Parts: sequence; structure tokens; C-alpha cells
Amino acid sequence: MLRSLLTFLGLIIVSSTILFAQPNIVVLPFSNLDGEYSHNTWCYELQDSVVKELKALDPDEKYYKVVAVESINEILSDLNIDANNPLFDAEKWNAIKIVDEYDLEVDKVISGTFRIIANRYLINSYIYHPENQLTDPDYQAKDIFKKEDKILDAASIIAKRLSKAFIKE
Repeated sequence: MLRSLLTFLGLIIVSSTILFAQPNIVVLPFSNLDGEYSHNTWCYELQDSVVKELKALDPDEKYYKVVAVESINEILSDLNIDANNPLFDAEKWNAIKIVDEYDLEVDKVISGTFRIIANRYLINSYIYHPENQLTDPDYQAKDIFKKEDKILDAASIIAKRLSKAFIKE
């Protein structure tokens, strides 16, 4: 009887830990859909800025944990996957598949794209489910237009829109 009670209490503790565990979020470099080589620096600068903004919105990691940029970029580098490569959108999933080999856990992936339209950057960003590579239809940051000197302002907009998927109050 005592053993059954302890087992039951153990299950409750394990279940509550699983229910309230913060998701681990990986932010990948953004894809340059424009193809103009001189704009490739934004791939990684947008990634860094979105990570900083997400961390600022939840500094105590109460709702989510953001995987360090260096960790995911190390995996991409080891696999010779470059955000500046036209095949990046397909190849990035190879990195996500092996994150456990690097002692990382990924529950959600944030990735985005940009291209230039009428001298402005059109930026889109999405939350993906890594197990099926599908986007979350309810939480997206789409159609953000910025001039080049304001492109990093998009990171704040992206973080605020997408963090709503994790911060539920």
C-alpha cells in the first residue's frame, strides 16, 4: 500500500514536471530569399537580435529557454550548412535532427526569411514544430517591412509576436 502511494506520488511529481517544463527554443539564421550576396550579413544579425529580444521578454526563463546561438551555429558549421546557401531552408532540418548528439533539446524552432521589395526588407518569421517541420498557424510574424537602417527593429516585433505562443497569462 505504501509502495503504491509512493509510486502514485512519484507519477504526480514527474507529470507536473513535464506539464510545466519550459520549451527549449532554437532560433536559426534567417534565409536571404533575395539572393543578393551583400545582404547575407542580415541572416545572422537577425538571428542574434531575435534571440536577444526573446531573452529580454523572459529573462528568468519562466516560460521558455532559448538555446544559445553559438550552440546551434556550431552544429550548422559542423554540417557545413550555411544560411547564405540557397539550399539552407532544406538543409537546416538536418541540424535540428542531430541536436541531441550535442546534448541539446529542441521543442520549437524559430526561423525566418527576408527579401527586398521596393527598397525595403520584407521579413517573415515562424515557429516550427521540429518533429514535422510544420509552422504554428496561430503564431507567426509576417509582412514586416523595414528600411535597411531599421531592419533590426523587426527583431522586437518578431519576438513579441512569437513569444505569445509561450507566454500565456
